[in-house]
Amino acid sequence: MVHYGNLRVVKREPTADLMLLSVGAIWGLNFVAMKYLLAFISPVNLILFRFLTGGSLLFMLLALTEDLKVSLKDFLYLGLLGIEGITVYQFFFTYSVKYTSVTNVSIIINTAPLYGGLLSALFGYERFRKTLFLAAGVGLLGTWMLITKGTFRLEGGETLGDLLSVASSLLWALYALLAKPLLARHSPLKVTAYSMAIGSAFLCPFLPFYFGMDEFVRLSPTGWAALGFAVLFSVVIAFFLWYKGISKIGPSRALIYQYSVPVFAVLFAYLLLGERFSVAQAAGALLVLISIGLAHKG
Repeated sequence: MVHYGNLRVVKREPTADLMLLSVGAIWGLNFVAMKYLLAFISPVNLILFRFLTGGSLLFMLLALTEDLKVSLKDFLYLGLLGIEGITVYQFFFTYSVKYTSVTNVSIIINTAPLYGGLLSALFGYERFRKTLFLAAGVGLLGTWMLITKGTFRLEGGETLGDLLSVASSLLWALYALLAKPLLARHSPLKVTAYSMAIGSAFLCPFLPFYFGMDEFVRLSPTGWAALGFAVLFSVVIAFFLWYKGISKIGPSRALIYQYSVPVFAVLFAYLLLGERFSVAQAAGALLVLISIGLAHKG
C-alpha cells in the first residue's frame, strides 16, 4: 500500500485483474442469457427472481462460512449500499432501456469509469491520476466504436430514457465507491451478501404487482440453464468477484474493467447467436484492451 498524505493507492494485483476480467466475461455472457430470457420473462419479473434468489444464496453462503456479526453503523451502511446499488440502480437501468435505445443505454452506462475516477479523487479514496483518466477515455471511445459498429451515432430515443441512463451510470460509479470503506473492515463475501440481501429485500414490495411464476414454469430446459447462469454466475459469483477486485485495486481502477463487458458480450453474441462482428468493432475491442492495459500501469 502506497500513501500520499491521507490518500492510499492500492498496489497492482494480477489476481484482481484476472478476477475483474472474469466478471467482464460473466456479465458479457449474461447479456446473451438475458436476451434469450427476455423473450419469455418480463424485465421486472426477471430482476425480482434473479436478485431475490441470488441475495438469498449469498446470505446462506455467508452464514455457512463466516460470522454474521456487524455493527449497527455498518449494517445501516450496508443497507444504503444495497438500496443504492441493487434496488434503485436496477429500476433506473430497466426503465432507461424502456424509454430509450439499447445502444444509447450501453454507451451512457459506460461513462461510469469517468465518474468513478472523479468521485474517488473527490472523496479522497484515491489520488487524481491522469493515466487512469486517459484509460477511461480510451475505453469509452472503444466501447462507443464497439456498440455503434464504428458509426459513432446515438440512436433516437426519449430524453427521459437518456437521463435515466446518466443517473444509472452515476449510481453504478457510486456503488463501487461506497463499498470502499466497508471492504476495509469486512470480507468481500460479507459486503456482497449483506448489500445484496438488503437491496433484494427492498424489491419485495414489488412482488404482488410484477412477479408471475407462470412465466418461469413455461421455460424450456435451455431457459432454466440460462436462468441458472443469470443467478449463480451473474449475481452470486460475479458480484463477489467484483467486490474482491475493488478491495484489492480500488474502485476507480476496477471500474475500467467494466469496458470489457461489451467486448465479451459482442464476442459471445458472435459465437452463440451468430451476430456479425465488424472490423470497426474489432478496433473498438482493441481500444478497450489498451485502456485496461493503461489502467493496469496507472
